[in-house]
This record gives sequence, C-alpha cells and structure tokens, in this order.
Amino acid sequence: MVQLSPQNIELELKAYCQKWLLLLSQGDFEQANELISAPNNYGARWGKQEVTEAVVDYFDSESDFQVQNTEISFCTPEFLECDDGSLLYGFYFPVNGEITDLTVEFEFNRISGNEFSATINDIHVL
Repeated sequence: MVQLSPQNIELELKAYCQKWLLLLSQGDFEQANELISAPNNYGARWGKQEVTEAVVDYFDSESDFQVQNTEISFCTPEFLECDDGSLLYGFYFPVNGEITDLTVEFEFNRISGNEFSATINDIHVL
C-alpha cells in the first residue's frame, strides 16, 4: 500500500518508482517486489522472473543485465490521473548503461482516503 498526500502526488509516485528502481539496481528483486501490493489486470506480478524475461526479450540475449538507478527524470517519465481515480506513472527502463525503449507502467488504485494499491501493468516496448 502507498500513502499519497494530495498536494505532492506526482513527486511521491516518482520517489516510489525511484525506490523500486534502486532496489532492482542493487539486485534486490525480493524487496522491490514487496513494493507491488496487487497483481495487474491479468493476475501477474512483475517479480524477478517477469522483469528478467522482458529485458532478455528486449536485448534478444540470455546474457546478464544490470538495472541502473538512473534519476527517473532522465527516463522520460509520464504521470496520468485517470477518470476512474487511478494514477499511472511510467518511464523508460534504464538497463545496461542505457535508457531503453522498455516502458515500465505502474498503476496506483485508491483503496480508501489517501491509500493506494500499487501494481505494474506491464514492462514493454511501445
């Protein structure tokens, strides 16, 4: 669950996603996955296996990869408030020393008040 203050929503979502990116850059997929409180609409949770498969497919290689803790503001972030009250925050995924064309799309759905669930809808190339 994520607590968001109404006056700082976009900044707080950026910080949340930056924390997720930091954990991945440290190889701590387990703690990164703990930030994701709900599966996406397809019932999937983007853990180590799913992230690895997306990156391997992107690079078309089975070699090791390294996620960079690049400042998200350099990763073309996009923030969107949806009509249903959900919030989307996406950015290009920095891997192997480059900002790739892989887009990570987080979705935050209101549970009550300022409390939101967090999920990753997808990691894909647009």
